[in-house]
Amino acid sequence: MKKTFLRICVALLGVSLVACLDDSKYALDPSGTENVIEFYDPSVPTSPSGSVYPVWTASTEVAPDFTLEQIISYSGPNSNDSDIELTLAVDPTALDEYNTQMTAGLNGGAPLGGATYELMPEANYDLDATTVTIPKGEKKVTISISLYPDQFDLSKSYVIPLRIATASEGVLSAHFSVALLAVVVKNIYDGIYEITDGSITRNSASGPDLVLGGDYIGGLEMPLTTINGTTSGIVPLWKDGSGVGGVAGTQVAVNQTTNDVTVTSSTNALLKNTPGQINHYDPATKTFVLNFDWGSGANTRIISGLTLEYVEPRP
Repeated sequence: MKKTFLRICVALLGVSLVACLDDSKYALDPSGTENVIEFYDPSVPTSPSGSVYPVWTASTEVAPDFTLEQIISYSGPNSNDSDIELTLAVDPTALDEYNTQMTAGLNGGAPLGGATYELMPEANYDLDATTVTIPKGEKKVTISISLYPDQFDLSKSYVIPLRIATASEGVLSAHFSVALLAVVVKNIYDGIYEITDGSITRNSASGPDLVLGGDYIGGLEMPLTTINGTTSGIVPLWKDGSGVGGVAGTQVAVNQTTNDVTVTSSTNALLKNTPGQINHYDPATKTFVLNFDWGSGANTRIISGLTLEYVEPRP
């Protein structure tokens, strides 16, 4: 049912779960004699090893709608002899627990240092059903979540912390009965690009630096990372592929009417388009041509004719 989200807390879960949360009988333990109910995903979680709950990440372009599917499994050696009724709930406390583990550690443990997330606003998605059934004789069921990527704030990292709150049979996995479902929305420019042409100049009082400056060597790649629907982040490189300092937050913004590009840096106000030079995106070939510079006096930095050709999506 749309827009019907159960908000639950840890205390409530402690008395409402049908079975005790016990990972000693997790499906991967061959000694387990009871099946467990868990979220299942064949991909490797994007959360750090040792995370209290797994994060699974899906990606989509900016679009009016996107369907995220997630499997719930009755995992283990035993067959399923009856319909298993499940209730699902969005659990912000699970997200708080995960974020705390990343930044401060849990139960005396060290912080894991992984990424943290924000709770996805309810306006950004619909959970198609909060009650599902694993049919008798089956061991898996797939749920669907409808998302609206064009409504996302692309500057934020959202997740849906979904918990299997109750089950009519089986043991709920302590860790895998919660799935933090992250959705990365990518604009149409996001991806891995190859540097096919261009040069960088590193001037100083003693003249150009011929070690870091010069024509880019072949085979270098430069990712473009979504910031919002028209703006992407890039990391400027020296000619050998090492990162350039002092220009963190470099961004390329595409005017979607003219396809002209504006290059700026959120940390260096001197970085700008080079006057009179081309800064343009060709949507037919997915190619950027960029000319920009920064610095003052003798210490100028100039990137000329940087040509970026799209290769493949970012992971």
